Amino acid sequence: MKFALPCFFLLSITLSMSTFAHGSFTANNYAIKANQQAHKQQLRVTSSQQAAQMAKSRFGGKVLKVQKQKSSYRIKLIKNNGHIISVSVDAKTGNVSGGN
Repeated sequence: MKFALPCFFLLSITLSMSTFAHGSFTANNYAIKANQQAHKQQLRVTSSQQAAQMAKSRFGGKVLKVQKQKSSYRIKLIKNNGHIISVSVDAKTGNVSGGN
């Protein structure tokens, strides 16, 4: 019975520390998720020159024109065989499509 009070005291401190640690972990986890979401929203393609270089490296040829659209870039290329193709580069993802 002598040790009941100190044991109870140690148990309550342990539980308090556990709850505090869990709260810190939850807050830290929330900060990590918010940072990841902010990173996803950043643009991967930030200029028309970058979009043109991406299109040129994928399809070859020479860049004729670059147009900025809402969330993408439209690039016209002239291929070595004389064909003109239109390519789209998504500013958010960096995906290059088109060229047909």
